[in-house]
Formats: sequence, structure tokens, C-alpha cells
Amino acid sequence: MVILLVTLLAMGVFGAGCAREVTQTVTETTTKTVGAEVTATVTQTATETTTTTQTITATKTTTATKTVTAAPPKKEKIVITEVNWGSAAYQAYIMAFIIEHGYGYPVEVIGGTTIAMFEGIMMGEVDIFPEAWLPNMQAAWDKGLAEDAFIPVALTNNDNWQSTFVVPTYVIKGDPARGIEPMAPDLKSVFDLKDPKYVKLFEDPEDPGKGRILICVPGWECEKIGLKQIEAYGLADLYNPLPAGSSAALFASLKGAYDKGEPWLGYMWGPTYISGMLDLTLLEEPPYSPEAFAKGECGFPSADLWIGTSKNLAEKAPEIFPFLVQWRMPTADMAEGLAYMAENEIEADEAAIWFLKTREDMWTKWVPDDVEAKVKAALAKF
Repeated sequence: MVILLVTLLAMGVFGAGCAREVTQTVTETTTKTVGAEVTATVTQTATETTTTTQTITATKTTTATKTVTAAPPKKEKIVITEVNWGSAAYQAYIMAFIIEHGYGYPVEVIGGTTIAMFEGIMMGEVDIFPEAWLPNMQAAWDKGLAEDAFIPVALTNNDNWQSTFVVPTYVIKGDPARGIEPMAPDLKSVFDLKDPKYVKLFEDPEDPGKGRILICVPGWECEKIGLKQIEAYGLADLYNPLPAGSSAALFASLKGAYDKGEPWLGYMWGPTYISGMLDLTLLEEPPYSPEAFAKGECGFPSADLWIGTSKNLAEKAPEIFPFLVQWRMPTADMAEGLAYMAENEIEADEAAIWFLKTREDMWTKWVPDDVEAKVKAALAKF
């Protein structure tokens, strides 16, 4: 009777595997004892059973806690290029802040020449190219499309301008408020630049007898286009093309001449802070056509500015594509940000913070509510 009772008790608590061991112990004890001693032995065994049950329960609870707190997989780094001009850098850092703080990806912003960075996109070494100018980059863009080497994501701006032949307006009209007389009142067209008096007006100080045209930054497609235009317009024997070392050097050259009221002739584009600050005139050129433009025989059209991404980005961060597709940056808004950078002498990353704090009417339309909340929480720390 005692043996049967203990066996049933053990099977109820531990299951069949444990019952075999408890039954054996009680059998040995019963052989050597009788009466009250058996009762004492059974009581001791029941106590041991309770202790064992508590130990098993504690082990199961610990295992469940570890499963719930497992770490999520780590997200891959997103590489964005700021290329080497202000408006691209401005947009790159706005994108970087939203992607890092809103979507939780580590981000790196890198610089480089147009062609090198676009090749990086097609090779998968760079993930986002924020401002591709077409038709300036048309050959590289079309080649990449034909090879299915990148993803054209969004047309972000097409109300811009650029020209190899820009002069301060006071050169033509003067500036009575500053006491500047017109220097070239009859200058209207690029073909007028063949006149010896204009060659003299824009004279190259290092090569007297020839004029000088400050052209686009080396490595930018507009440098090649500007050289073609100078040749096609019959100016190559009359003017020396001088490449600007950087966009900053180009701006400094124009601003320095403008402040002194001196003649200046060269490449400029908008949106830029400098073109928004100064009164400039574009000389007339033949109307645009793709065939003429390829030969340098006409002016630039208004460019289409595109965001392009690597093919890799679609795999490692697909959720940011709807954000990039919604991105728009009109010239007036771009110029406002670039002017803020210049006036406050700050870098593009700081200007991006300013944009995100002051232009919620723009960027909150590009992202879902949860991303918006995360970005705003991060901005509160700046």
C-alpha cells in the first residue's frame, strides 16, 4: 500500500521517468522498517518531491526571458555623396539626418567629382547621388540606364539655369547707386564677344592681348561643355578658358570682382547663394536642341535634377525608397538654404538642421508619421 501510494505521487509530480527512482528508494527502506517508521520515510520523500518541483519551474522561467530580449539584426551603412558643390551637399546632409535618425541606418557622407561619384553609384560603392544634372551628365546617365547599373528615383528640380557666359549686370547697364558707368552697353550676345573692345574689357592679366573666361570646375561635365561652346562660337583664339579650382573659388572670383565693380565673364548657375545675392546677366546664345548641344553650338537648357541610387540600396534599405521618391527641392527653397549657409558661415550639415527645424511644411510630406516623430525627437537635441 505504501509503495503504491508513493509511486502514484511521484508520477503525478515528475512524470514516469522520475517515478521509477522514487519507488526504488521507498522499497529498500520498507524492507528494514515497519509501522510508524514507514510513515516517517514517506513524509521525507514527499518533502524532497516539493523541492525538486520548485527547481524545475525556476529553470523554465529563465529560458523564456532570454528569448524575448533577443537583439534585432544590425542595419547596413548607407553612403551618400555630397559630390563637390553646395546644393548637392545641402541635400545630402538633409537626407543623411532623416535616414539616420528616422529610419535607424548608420550613414556616411563622402565627397568627390561628379563622374567618380556616379561611377561609385553604378559599382555599388555609393548608395545615393542626390543631385544629378541632366543633360550635363547625360552620357554617363544613359550609359548607366542601358546597363541597368543604377536606379533613377526622382526628378527633384527643373526650374534652374546655367551659362558659361555670365556677366554682372552693371557691366552692361552700370550701377548709379555705386557710381559705376556702363562698360559694355551694347553687349548682348556671345557672338559680340568677338569684338576687340570686349576682348580688351575681359583681358587675361597673365596673357595681355587675349581675353579670359572663367569656366566650370574641373571634373564637372559643364567644364567639357563650356570648352566646346567657346570653340563653336569662334572664341577659342581670342579668349583663354580658366577652370575654377572649386565652386568656392568660382564664387570668390565673382564676388571679388562684383564688390570692386570690375568686369567679370564666366560660368555660373542657379540655384546658388551667390546668384541669388548678386544681379547677373546671361548673354544670349542660340536656342537649345540636343543635336546642337552635343556640339557646343547652343546654350544650356534648364536642367532636370535627379536622385539616383545604387542597385544595392533596394536590397539593404527598401523602406527608404518611398521617402526618396517624394523628395522635391525647388530652386527658391534651395537658394534660401544656400543663402543661409553663406550668411551664417556654416557648413552643409548645420544648414540641414536649420532646414529640418524651419521647413517642416516640406520634409514631413516625404516621410511616414513614425519616421517624422523620430526625426523631431532627434532635432530636439540640437
